[in-house]
Amino acid sequence: MDFLQTALQLVLRDLRSTNGIALRLLDEPSSSDPEYESMVMLSSSKSRTGLLAPLDMEQPERVVHVADQVQEFVHEELNWLGLPVVWPECPEHPGSHPLTPILVADKPSWQCPRSGHTISAIGEL
Repeated sequence: MDFLQTALQLVLRDLRSTNGIALRLLDEPSSSDPEYESMVMLSSSKSRTGLLAPLDMEQPERVVHVADQVQEFVHEELNWLGLPVVWPECPEHPGSHPLTPILVADKPSWQCPRSGHTISAIGEL
């Protein structure tokens, strides 16, 4: 799971530096499809969600793909905990919306969906 772990580490760095929610991961495949690396994310309610990374995807795109999945999972967790669903929170519009994971000039980035400004590289929040 080298490619998946590399992408995941960047997203987890941002999660730790901005939110404090611990993402619980099981080092077991969530899919038997040989075209993907995968693992399992565990929610506070003990439900399981697969995290998938296509093997044929370039690493910058894979980071965005993983960030999108983790963001969706974190939003579900925040909602379940009764907290605002704005991770990672847009610094240009606090409390209103999360940033969007996107590829900008071949670099995995967090972007404000309202202004279109690139806020940070993924892994550098």
